[in-house]
Amino acid sequence: MRVALAALAAALLLAATPAQAQAAGSGRWGSLQLGAGPYLPRIDSEFSGATPYRDVFGGKPGPMFRLQVAKSIWSGFGSVEVGIKTGFWSKSGHAIVTGTGTASGDKTTFNILPTSLTLGYRVDPVYENAGVPLIPYAQVALERYNWWVTKDSKWTKKGATNGWSATVGLALVLDFLDPGAARDLGNETGVDHTALYFDVTKSKVDDFGSKKSWDLSDKKLMWSGGLLLAF
Repeated sequence: MRVALAALAAALLLAATPAQAQAAGSGRWGSLQLGAGPYLPRIDSEFSGATPYRDVFGGKPGPMFRLQVAKSIWSGFGSVEVGIKTGFWSKSGHAIVTGTGTASGDKTTFNILPTSLTLGYRVDPVYENAGVPLIPYAQVALERYNWWVTKDSKWTKKGATNGWSATVGLALVLDFLDPGAARDLGNETGVDHTALYFDVTKSKVDDFGSKKSWDLSDKKLMWSGGLLLAF
């Protein structure tokens, strides 16, 4: 929990500095992404013939919201960035009465605060040199999913599960819709490009195969979308 809060604080501090870095003539600063996508953990895959997660929370995914701030460490044919990502996911249901298998009136909630260290590559020249308003990108990350379970608003269990993820995506650059406004935005705020993004992620968040940890990998490939700002 402390690690996640520290990452969020660092993200907010980093997000406040892009325009200043550009004004100082430091070149490409980095990027900020804000988006969401459906998430369904694979907890039940650990239980032979039993589905405790589905019994309590159902079998449908819930939205996971994500915020990422990344700093450019190399710019040439594209950009290489390192970053931090955080977010939030929550799912509520009713606890199962022991011995009967029926739902009780007690509300239980499963919460996840994901924290990621990312390394990404974005092919900016597809737009900047070729003029095609589509920018492909790829990213790998070390993941730490901080989680806690509440029953009637009281914490009953908490922990953290580590792992990794790999992402490929495509950003639709919106600058071509109004090049003049895009230039003005860049001069005033340091935003080089504004884009909508869509990506697909393969995650493996199970403490690297530990039998003692919950498997919080996404049950399927996780897709997400949102807003991308490149500075």
